[in-house]
Parts: sequence; structure tokens; C-alpha cells
Amino acid sequence: MTTTEPAGVTEVLAILHHDEAGPRVTETAAVIARLVGGEVRPVHLSAGLSPQQAARQVVRALHQSRAVSGVLAAGEPSRPLWQRVVQQSAKPVVLVPAEAPDQPPPIRRVLLPLDGTARSASAVAGTAERLARGGAKIVVLYVFGAQTAPKFWNQHAHAGQAWGQEFLARYCALPGARLELRSGAAAEHVVKVAGTEQADMIVLAWSQRLEPGRALVVRHAILDAGVPVMLVPMPAD
Repeated sequence: MTTTEPAGVTEVLAILHHDEAGPRVTETAAVIARLVGGEVRPVHLSAGLSPQQAARQVVRALHQSRAVSGVLAAGEPSRPLWQRVVQQSAKPVVLVPAEAPDQPPPIRRVLLPLDGTARSASAVAGTAERLARGGAKIVVLYVFGAQTAPKFWNQHAHAGQAWGQEFLARYCALPGARLELRSGAAAEHVVKVAGTEQADMIVLAWSQRLEPGRALVVRHAILDAGVPVMLVPMPAD
């Protein structure tokens, strides 16, 4: 989902492989389409395609259509496909967990983890705005690390509130957006906060790199959150 919208009716692509995840993918795409004011377009992948060929077909469909995002199953059988798609697509891709219901609930609350950089905030800005315009409540999460926790909060009672207001104004100035702060390992807190906030979807900006040691937050969210995860590619440095 980008701030520059294609002409005509926007589409959410339901990427259908030959497995049992089809209903979950189709219904999740329908939920997202209703939220963003678009329609679902199924993309059926032939059984004989290799993962590389299937990924090229999906990416081509995303780039040559009015698609604002694609929806794929994130189960183990689909791993060779979705890993390629999310690393190659210039548009957001939603991964549906294996345990997701065939009839997903409406997306009323979205968890939006941010890392406090303009690059990640800019990448997800259009997506967050579109989801909020459709009625979803945006919960922003920022996790302090050892080097980023402000030291002045112990001296000023209202410093934390002022810091939070400035953070939202700078990185997610959407009406009604709420900020949650944590300290520690971001990968663990994303999953925990998604559960405590009863988020229906997680939206993550990411660098499209899955080599060992990278994308820890993305990996944890996909494997452990139990809700659809939208991966929004960030522009290259």
C-alpha cells in the first residue's frame, strides 16, 4: 500500500496455491479489501510451477495490476514460495499463519512497530493511513534498547508523556494513534504486545533481507504472533 494509488478500483490479491490454506488466504484478502475499499482478485498458481517460477508469477501480478497488497499462506509447505515473494515484491505482502481461522475476524486493531527512524516510518506511512481511514485503530509500538532509553525520565514525571507525543507527531501523526513503549528485545515484545492489545494484524517495515541474523522481528512475528503479518518493503539505503 503506497501513498500513490493506482487508477481505478484497487485490488488485494489472494495468492492461491494447491494446499488447504486457500480459504484462509481468500477470506483474509476479503477482510483487508473491505478495510481499504478494494476488491479481491484470486491468483491461482499452477501445480507444476517451481517455487522460483511461482514467485515470479506472484510478483508480476502484484506489479502489473492495481494491487495494493498480496495475501499468501505462511505455513511450512508454502515457505519456499512466500520467502521469495516477500524478498522480491515492491508492494506489501500479507502472510497468513497456519493456525488462522478460515473465517477471520474484521481487522479492528493494527499493531505498528516502529524503530524510531524516518526510513521505516516513511515506508509504512501510506499503509497506516489507509488502514486508519478504513476504521482500524493503530497501536504504535516502540521498544527501547540499551542505547536508546532516555535517562531523563527519572527526573521529570511528565517527560515520558511528552516524549511519546513527540514520537507520534514525528513518526505516526494519525488521529487516534496510540503509543505503547517497551524495553528489551523487540522481537519478543512485538508478539507479546500483539497478544495483549488483541491486534488483528501486525504491520512491519522491513529491509527484505532474510539471511541468518537479520529480520528477527519479522521471523518471530510470522512464526509466533498467530495473526496476519503485513510486510512493507523499505526503500534501499
